Amino acid sequence: MLETTFFYTFAIGGAILAVQMLMTFLGGDDGDIGDGGIDGDFEMGDVEDAGQSTGAWLFEVISLRTLAAAATFFGLTGMTAQSYGVAPSVAFLLAGLAGFGAMYLVYWAFKQLYRLESTGAQDIRKAVGLPGEVYLRVPPNGTGIGKVHIELQGRTVEYAALTNDLEALATGSRVLVTEIVNGDTLRVERESVEA
Repeated sequence: MLETTFFYTFAIGGAILAVQMLMTFLGGDDGDIGDGGIDGDFEMGDVEDAGQSTGAWLFEVISLRTLAAAATFFGLTGMTAQSYGVAPSVAFLLAGLAGFGAMYLVYWAFKQLYRLESTGAQDIRKAVGLPGEVYLRVPPNGTGIGKVHIELQGRTVEYAALTNDLEALATGSRVLVTEIVNGDTLRVERESVEA
């Protein structure tokens, strides 16, 4: 049972990761980690100043690319550990550690890459008033951080987002940027539908 779990986790994560990397090398916009979501110096103090808990750093790390890397290395490490006769509980623990490590390593590597690629080319101040789309659910009334995609200076970028709306903004919701919270975070509101 555990061997099957490791195998399918590795196969699915590896396939997604391969497609993502192929799209990156071919110049496609896979919409995963935009310049905005990881460009700039993100400090936990910025999130705390916005009234958020220190656990919010996880939202910056999570993306399709990092989750695919985590799944790939979780499965690969688990299969390898089991092939060496390691106890299932130890194999699962090693696989979990490898998956988390791979997730963070991929996040860190792309953060460094985008810092080199864009040294201030994206001006977040130009985001105010722009429409966007929720990528990761934005909790209501400033109680948490989500993510949004916006078109900024001819590119699709991703930023952390807060809202003062009383209802959460679901993935796919159209929003409008109302304020810059800090160098990585926007305040957004639900885009009103005109009749």
